[in-house]
Amino acid sequence: MAGIKGIPGNIKNAGLAALGAAALAVPLAAALATPVDPTQAPAVEEAASEAAPAAASALTAEQVTQGRELFQNWSCSACHVLTDANGHGHIGPSLDGNAAMDHAFIVGRVTNGQGAMPGFGGQMTDEEIDLLASYILQAKK
Repeated sequence: MAGIKGIPGNIKNAGLAALGAAALAVPLAAALATPVDPTQAPAVEEAASEAAPAAASALTAEQVTQGRELFQNWSCSACHVLTDANGHGHIGPSLDGNAAMDHAFIVGRVTNGQGAMPGFGGQMTDEEIDLLASYILQAKK
């Protein structure tokens, strides 16, 4: 039994292989999780946003209230600035004044996440995500 005292060679080798794989996974995960400038939607999302109709009509007062509640209840304000919802976060991009966002872009980010932004697809309904996106577009200054 060569090597570390009391640990058989096969177990030691498997442990070293796992440690090596973990060491390689950390930089790879960091590279894949690199935040993307929120003003630059990927080409796929741009194409989808061109195909999707824009939110044509203004939300009702009830829908605005529901959208604001979604924004607050899902803690969006912890990371994002959105004055209408009292959002003052500094982790994610400011939503106020961000002209580069459209409905499809917001739906995609909320559903799938990217970088530090978690995905809420499967936690929020499609209707909630759609309403939240419409609310953000209408509320941002």
